[in-house]
Amino acid sequence: MQNRTIQKDLSEFEKILDGASHLLIIVHTNPDPDAIASALALKHIVDKQYGIETSIGYSGTVARAENRAMVRELKVQMKQLSKINWSKYDRIALVDTQPGAGNNALPENIHCNIVLDHHPPRTGGKADLSIIQPELGVLATMLVEWLDYLNIEIQTNLATALVYAISSESQNLNREVQPRDIEAYLQVYNNANLKKLAQIMVPQLPRQYYISVDKTLRNAVTYRNLICAHLGEISGAEIVSEMADFLVRHERISWSFCTGRFKDRLILSIRSRNSKADAGKLVTKLVKDRKTVGGHGMSAGGFVAIGEMKNDDIELLENRLRKEFAALLNCDDPEWKNLLGI
Repeated sequence: MQNRTIQKDLSEFEKILDGASHLLIIVHTNPDPDAIASALALKHIVDKQYGIETSIGYSGTVARAENRAMVRELKVQMKQLSKINWSKYDRIALVDTQPGAGNNALPENIHCNIVLDHHPPRTGGKADLSIIQPELGVLATMLVEWLDYLNIEIQTNLATALVYAISSESQNLNREVQPRDIEAYLQVYNNANLKKLAQIMVPQLPRQYYISVDKTLRNAVTYRNLICAHLGEISGAEIVSEMADFLVRHERISWSFCTGRFKDRLILSIRSRNSKADAGKLVTKLVKDRKTVGGHGMSAGGFVAIGEMKNDDIELLENRLRKEFAALLNCDDPEWKNLLGI
C-alpha cells in the first residue's frame, strides 16, 4: 500500500520537474535538523534521479549549537534567500513548510511548484503539487522512503543527517514518533557516521547558552503541570524553543510555554509531554493568526509582531499570553510560583 502511494507521489513529482533546469529547495526560517536533512535528501534524489541542478535556500539563522554542528560536520551547503537570484530557478520547492505560513521567506510574487511537509495542511496556500503527510512525526521519513523506493544509495553524510533529524524531531524516538519513522531511522542508522553523530548531538556550547539557561530559570513560573518563562531580549530566535524543550523535562510538568523578544517579533514556543496534545491548535488559538504560527501534537511555535510597541505594552502582551495559555488548558486565574523560589 505504501509503495503504491510513493509511486503515485513520485510520478506526480516527476511531471512537475519535467523540462526543469534549476530547482530551488526552500526550508523554513531558522531551519531545524528535519528541514535541513529533508532538503538534503530531496536534493540528492533530484541530482541522482533527474540530473537537475539543485540548490537549498534558507532564511534566518542556524543558531542552536546542535544545528550548527550538523551543518559544520556534514558540510551542508545552503544559500541565504536574501542573496538568491530568483530568475535562475524555474522550479521552487518548499520543504517542512507551506505557502502562506509565517515561517518561510518565499516572496509573494514567486510561485511554488512543490510542497513536501508533515504539518497539517494550510488553507489558501497554492502549489502545483502538495505532498503533505501529517501522520508522520518526521518529514525526513518520507524522503528515506523515497530513496529506498528509487534504490538510490544513501551516502554517509546524508545518512547521518537523516538519523539526527529523526532523532531530534522525535526527541530520541520519544515524541510523536510513528512506526514508519522508526523504520526509517533503523534503515539509515547503519550508514551513519557515529563519530560525527556524537559530535552533533553533544556539541560544545557557547557562553550565551548558559546565559539563556540562567535567565530562563530565574524567570520561570509554575502552576500545577504548567511552566512558563518570558526571556525578554534574546540573541537568536531558536533560544525560545530550546528553552521550552528544557523546561518541559521537569518531572512535574506536562506543558511548557516560552517567549522571547527578537528584533520586531515576540517569539513563542510551546511543548507538551502529553502524547494526545494538540499544541498546534493551542498556539493558533493563542495567537489568533494562522499565518504566524505552526506545529502539531506535542510541539508548536510562532510569533507576534511587536514592531514599535513600548516595553510596558510588550510586558502586558506577555502576561496576557501566559494567562490565556493557562486558560486554554483549563487553568483560570492561576497563582504562579517562581520555579526556583527566589
